[in-house]
Amino acid sequence: MAEELRFFLRTALYSAVISAIYWFASYDAVRDRYDWAGTAMLVATALAAAAVVAVLAASVRRARDGTSGGSPLAVVNRVIGLGDPGGAADDAPLSVELDPMPTGSAWPVAAGIAAMLIGLGLVYGPWLWLPGLVLLVAAVLGWVTELAG
Repeated sequence: MAEELRFFLRTALYSAVISAIYWFASYDAVRDRYDWAGTAMLVATALAAAAVVAVLAASVRRARDGTSGGSPLAVVNRVIGLGDPGGAADDAPLSVELDPMPTGSAWPVAAGIAAMLIGLGLVYGPWLWLPGLVLLVAAVLGWVTELAG
């Protein structure tokens, strides 16, 4: 299993354990109830990470020929990252060819400053969001024309 999948698998396991611990630690004796919001967010994190693992593992399994040898304990150790690195199971199934790095550009910084001005303008008034809007239009046009050229 690729290290990318192991990362999300460990995240799912950690979030599941922490959500169970948080459920019991969040008990409020005065109100006689548990904190549902924090527990729900931790469970959602665990489920989302598990869904990423399931989808990617299924696509990797389809891409491979389906051979996996070894005892069940060795398979579990390899899946959670405790097995020996290397071999046919770790031949970077999620790797793709590298694209050339794009050249540096000032337009993303200009777009960030424009977003900041627009956000602050929503709080302080149109004297900030109007210049931010103009800068955002200029940044988007500059960025798109730079990418097209």
